[in-house]
Amino acid sequence: MHESWRATRKKEDGTFEPRWKKSKDETWNIIHGTDDVDIANCTFSELPENWQYENLEAAKVAINLVFDRIRDGIEPNKGEIEEMASKVHAAWLDRNDWVFNPNYGNPALAVPYSKLSEEEKAKDRAQVIAGIKKIKSYLNGKIDIDSIIETYGIESKQKTL
Repeated sequence: MHESWRATRKKEDGTFEPRWKKSKDETWNIIHGTDDVDIANCTFSELPENWQYENLEAAKVAINLVFDRIRDGIEPNKGEIEEMASKVHAAWLDRNDWVFNPNYGNPALAVPYSKLSEEEKAKDRAQVIAGIKKIKSYLNGKIDIDSIIETYGIESKQKTL
């Protein structure tokens, strides 16, 4: 999902338009000598833990929105993708209340999906489309869930049942 988001920031020269954020990961901060991180120019594994968490939460939202439809062989149409992208944005707003802060928030993002710029809407759509692609890959046996769980230290509900 992070790579899908990064792709929306890719420049002609192959680099990415920077997106600076603060890291809350003390170990990452010590190693890098700063709490500033350019999340656009980091792969998922290079991100501080708080930004990996944000990506995983975003992925959960997108996958939960599309899973049943893709499993049942129903390809979402353009209008349904827009509706899902709106839900992706609403969930992002719920997780990122900083955006509403008058001192350092971003009023352009602190709005309903329908009022976002086309550029911002494209980022939410990209998450939905990435979710669709990931579910298709999973259903076609091209994704090893156990490997993902092990790589990222994710607890599987199936393993605890």
